[in-house]
Amino acid sequence: MQTLHERLTLLLRAYRTIDFCDTCLALKMGAFPREIRDAVSLIHDGAGFSITPGKCSECLQEQIVVRALAA
Repeated sequence: MQTLHERLTLLLRAYRTIDFCDTCLALKMGAFPREIRDAVSLIHDGAGFSITPGKCSECLQEQIVVRALAA
């Protein structure tokens, strides 16, 4: 069974270059926003992922967003 962090990493890589906020990731993954925040905290900015202020591609709100960088 994959952990939420592993599932999150796979989802972000599948949708690389698309920015997601915690709430939209939670809806997409069927998890609580707090669980997503905890999983995102395990992702290191610059290690193939970007965590920056920006506009979420799903809800179009200005928030902290995460995305996988293009290979």
